[in-house]
Amino acid sequence: MYLKKTIHLLIAVILVLSLAACGSSNESKAGNSTNTGTANNAEAASAEPAETAEPSESTVDIAAGIPPWQGRDNKEVTLTVGFSKGMTGIANQFAVAKGWYEDAGIHLNFVDTPNPVSAFGAGEVDLADGDPGTYIPAIVNGVKIKVVSNMWRNRGAYWIIAKPEIKSFADLKGKTVGSAQAIGGMALTLMEVLSQNGIDPKKDVELVPNGFYQSAYATFVSGEVDATIIHNPYATMVEKNGEGNVLAKTWEYLPDYHTGVLVASQKLIDEQPDVVERVLEVYFYANEYAKTHFDEFIPWAAEYLNLDEETTREAIEAEIELWENNPIVDVDRLQVTEDLLTEYGMQRDKVSVDGTVDNQFAEKVAKTLKLDKYKTEN
Repeated sequence: MYLKKTIHLLIAVILVLSLAACGSSNESKAGNSTNTGTANNAEAASAEPAETAEPSESTVDIAAGIPPWQGRDNKEVTLTVGFSKGMTGIANQFAVAKGWYEDAGIHLNFVDTPNPVSAFGAGEVDLADGDPGTYIPAIVNGVKIKVVSNMWRNRGAYWIIAKPEIKSFADLKGKTVGSAQAIGGMALTLMEVLSQNGIDPKKDVELVPNGFYQSAYATFVSGEVDATIIHNPYATMVEKNGEGNVLAKTWEYLPDYHTGVLVASQKLIDEQPDVVERVLEVYFYANEYAKTHFDEFIPWAAEYLNLDEETTREAIEAEIELWENNPIVDVDRLQVTEDLLTEYGMQRDKVSVDGTVDNQFAEKVAKTLKLDKYKTEN
């Protein structure tokens, strides 16, 4: 009996010690597990970079002046470009003046390209802007370039102005009208607007190629022409100075006529596609920034155009509806443009725009900068 009680007592002691050991072991495991988790979290936290090398789309904030290239490791590159000046290239020239291309690692060599197609064909230009009516036939005929985006505005920002005594299109009969050039987009636009207003451009008026910008303005104020197609700020200046009347904003008559694209060499597209995208980022960031920061942009623009700030603001605001900042090219509108050029004898053969446009970069940039269809409402 004594032996049996002793055995039971020993078994009970063993069970108690065993349970205590298990509890101690489990606590140790729990403690190790907690410590391990803390260590792993600390290690993971230390492994996370404080700042990403490639900013996400959400970090881009044009209103706050945060561009997509900020904080990015931008590979340095030098490009030869043909960029528009005057009102046609004003916000892009603002980007150049601000040093934004340099900030994005893009060093620009500027060239004037009176014959951009030949320059591209000779490999002398990497990227340029301009009239699609010049570039599309060249692409179709084998020049190794592609349209990669719209310009900041792509509807003809042209005005038809006339002497004070000319109050309507009917008054133009028998007059001399400046067409900018003998052929091309501005001449076509003028003839189409005249036709829509009952004036036969071949019989009712004398068309005279009188150049662009300051040249066209000079022929007008000197009396060499009675009316002319022209860019702003000259239309605004004519009205403010009492030198004449505005007969037409031509985009109201040709809403589908496409007048502005950016083109890149196929070599640049194939070998440095990231650079094409980077150029478009700067270009459209600058244009959207300028459009939404007039207090900063207008004083600079006035100095650039050699005008007072009031006239500069009026000239820019007069065309604000055209300042769309939509990179993505509408190929249907390009086809309308080519068909009109053929109809008016500006090019010999009908041209198809199939295969002339590469919208991949424009799509990415529109998404990054939240432009056009990617624009978000606040």
